[in-house]
Amino acid sequence: MGNKLYVLGAGPGGREEVTPAVSAAIAASRAVACAARHLHIAAGHPNVIEMKNFQDTFRRLREELEQGDAAVVVSGDPGIFSLLPLIKKNFPSHGIVVLPGVSSLQSLCAKAGETWQEAVVLSGHGREIGTPKILDAVEHARAVIFFCDAQKGPAWLCARLCEAGLGEVEAVVGERLGAADERVSRGAAREFVNESFDALSIVLLINENFTERPPLLPEDADFIRGGAPMTREEVRAVITAKLRLTPDSVVWDLGAGTGSVSVAAARLCRELHAAEIDAEAAALVRANAEKFRLHNVTVHEGSALAVMEHLPDPDVVFIGGSGPELPAILERTAARGAGIRVVVSAVSLKTIALCTEVLAGDKFENFDAAQVAVSRMKTVGKTQIWQAQNPVVIFSATTRAAKGE
Repeated sequence: MGNKLYVLGAGPGGREEVTPAVSAAIAASRAVACAARHLHIAAGHPNVIEMKNFQDTFRRLREELEQGDAAVVVSGDPGIFSLLPLIKKNFPSHGIVVLPGVSSLQSLCAKAGETWQEAVVLSGHGREIGTPKILDAVEHARAVIFFCDAQKGPAWLCARLCEAGLGEVEAVVGERLGAADERVSRGAAREFVNESFDALSIVLLINENFTERPPLLPEDADFIRGGAPMTREEVRAVITAKLRLTPDSVVWDLGAGTGSVSVAAARLCRELHAAEIDAEAAALVRANAEKFRLHNVTVHEGSALAVMEHLPDPDVVFIGGSGPELPAILERTAARGAGIRVVVSAVSLKTIALCTEVLAGDKFENFDAAQVAVSRMKTVGKTQIWQAQNPVVIFSATTRAAKGE
């Protein structure tokens, strides 16, 4: 089977918090790789590799593994936001043995006297994370744990909360946990906006007034209404299914109306941009996004053609209302690249004919169309009858790669 590569959890940082099993693995290994802040954990070992550059470290470890077992010390616990996935990728043929440690998450929750089995765990440490994802978690969960780095530290995090009206959420900040100079601070998020914290910080956010997540597909009566048109709930359910969203999808809703599709889609995607030319309707979209506490919806007031030029590249485009701009919208969407899913709802025969011609044309593929005809119960006197609604045709297709690409 070959020599073992140990991936060892250093715990919060103090040597006394390293488990006996981890200490034994360090002692038994021919070489031990660790970051500068963990050198004290391997103190006394005759062959310590200080990690500065991953590739150089991995090269040294391969050399050592030819002659015996080796170890890599990672911060906290290898099972949460650690180097373990990168190590496994670079040593696919070696027998990797993982020994857990006490994570900073566990340490901070213990110091705060809080459980974490229902907490949402997020990390901005050396990785991209959108502010809406953080706000959504804090809005709808009692506890959120956030791993910080130098750019996305506790003050940055608390400032984002304050901007979203969540400044009263309780924050517990742990700095350099396990070290002799560790510090734990507790207070409202608004109190920490102008404070300075160590780059090695972790934050526990406690929102005692969190809101339950609304139903995945709200009813028509749940929306704030005005004079703008609204896609009815049965049709909206089919549209939402046809969008085929993922948690990473970037979505455009062009001609958003009241914002009912925007709200439904935003529950399922990373980022949603709603374009609406009518000022009253745009205000309704904002009001409904606020009502449902959706932080990933951005409303752009203006014509779809004018707005879409400034939007990030989409994964999915829904067109619910566009008028005479529809041909140009479809053309410019196709020009944004291959693989964009386009869904259009149509009622008029003119729009149905146009979508059939364009979406079944050479700039799109995977063309599909489905007609949704809904009848709603209506009470007349002492009895109930069916009342038919206007049928809606839902088109879908995917932009095709241009010839030569």
